[in-house]
Amino acid sequence: MGRGKIEIKKIENTTNRQVTFSKRRSGLFKKAKEISILCAADVGVIVFNSTGRLFDFASSSMKRLLERYRNASGGRAWNNEYEQMLSQFRNLKKENEELQKELSCVTGEDVGTLAPNQLDFLEGNLVLAAKKARERKIEVLKYERRKTESKVIGLQQKCSILREWLSNPEIPEEYDLDNSGGQTPPPPGFRRQPNQPNLQGGG
Repeated sequence: MGRGKIEIKKIENTTNRQVTFSKRRSGLFKKAKEISILCAADVGVIVFNSTGRLFDFASSSMKRLLERYRNASGGRAWNNEYEQMLSQFRNLKKENEELQKELSCVTGEDVGTLAPNQLDFLEGNLVLAAKKARERKIEVLKYERRKTESKVIGLQQKCSILREWLSNPEIPEEYDLDNSGGQTPPPPGFRRQPNQPNLQGGG
């Protein structure tokens, strides 16, 4: 009794799929070896499983087979991805060279090769850049001025507190000037009395 016909579709069960892949791969490589021997043909087989693992068979040198394939196909299919990467690299290199040239022109190192319209464009950019730099400088100076004025006001308040402190000997010694918040220290609630000897002591 012969086996039933197997429907060609993806095997959903992972274990069964791995077992089938191993058997079919071995059979595929066996057939490739047979055709290479029987027909004196150069045969190369490359297989990646579902996890990306590589399996390959070559009747001679895989590298030589791939070179023959590249030459026979004109390199179009073989170099498609490589050409895309090379094109991107060329574009980036060209863009980098243009940026380097613009930078050298801005610094005044390579303006001798520029045309009059390019010089006008460069001059306009420099004027705009100088304006923005000047505006930013003014903002920074204003901020630093406000910061310095705030410090000066704080120091003036502390100096005022110190003058009152020095002119009023009744201010408590434990008063914290740094944590006073710039406020005048409160007047003491009582005068400090001089120390009295212990009258209950002997003599």
